[in-house]
This record gives sequence, structure tokens and C-alpha cells, in this order.
Amino acid sequence: MGKLALIAELKWLFLIFALSFPALGQAQQAANRIFTLGQDRLFNQSDFGLRVRRDIETRSSAVASENRRIEGELKIEEQALTDQRASLSPADFRVLADAFDKKVEAIRTEQAQKSLALNNFADSEQQRFFKAAFPVLVALADELSAIAILDERSTIIASEQMDITALAVTRVNAAIGDGSETTPSNP
Repeated sequence: MGKLALIAELKWLFLIFALSFPALGQAQQAANRIFTLGQDRLFNQSDFGLRVRRDIETRSSAVASENRRIEGELKIEEQALTDQRASLSPADFRVLADAFDKKVEAIRTEQAQKSLALNNFADSEQQRFFKAAFPVLVALADELSAIAILDERSTIIASEQMDITALAVTRVNAAIGDGSETTPSNP
């Protein structure tokens, strides 16, 4: 290959590289406008999420304490029933034992309902949080000229520079606080 042919080929390669460089720059700019957000971290690290977690811990502790108290009372009652067995006819004992079993089942159902209500409270508070946080996240996306904000759970590999969770927590805290001012009636 002659010198002129080599120079012509190099010119074409340079031209192709130069023409593709703006596309590479545009791709880089687009990549710089894609962010990730840890939704779980946003909720859990926000003032709102911390308040909800404290509320749940307090309520869970109260239910657990109540369960232990009830369990102690039922053990005493069961022992009293066992102690009476020798002095009762089988039919009379069966009536008392059945009544005790019904009482235990009713208590189990009632305590299970309390746990379910606590789970429902946690779910509804999380939904309420994201509803209140959504406009803040939209404003943040506009401010960052974001093309997209992806949930970090659906992203396989991402630079830490793309993660805006800490910034989002700060903005959400400033906008909605811990949410206690608008907390619906608690179960």
C-alpha cells in the first residue's frame, strides 16, 4: 500500500472517529442523566420511615408484652383446671375444658388480628410515604435533568455516582418530615 493510500485511509478513519465522537459525547451526556434510587433506603432512612419503624417497634413490643401476660394467665388457669379434674365428673370437666379451649382460640384470633393490623399499618404508611414523596422525586428529577431514575434493585451494575438516594432522603425530609402531622388514626 502506498503512502497516499495510507494517508487517505487514515483520513477516512479520522473522519469516522470525528463523526462518531459527538454520538459518544451524547451517549455520555445521556448516561450522566440516568440515576438510581434505593426505594427501601429512601423510606428506611427518611424521618418518616424512622418514625414508622419506631411506632411499629413500640406497638410490637406492647403486643409481645401482652402475649406474655396472657400466656402466664392462661397457664395459671390451665393448671387450676387440671387441679380440678380429679374432683369433677368427666362430663363436667369436658364442659370446662371446652370453654377454656374456646377462650384460648378467641385470644389467639384477637392477638393475630393485632399483628395483622400492625402489618397493615406498616404497608399503608409506606404507601402514604411514597405518595407524599413522589412530587419531591419528580422535582429532583427535573432539577437533575434526569432521563430516568431507576430502582437500584432492578439495576445490575451502576456507579455510586448515579445513586441519588441520600439527596432524595434530604429533600423528602425537608418536604414531608416524619409524616406525623398527617398520620391517619392508628390501630
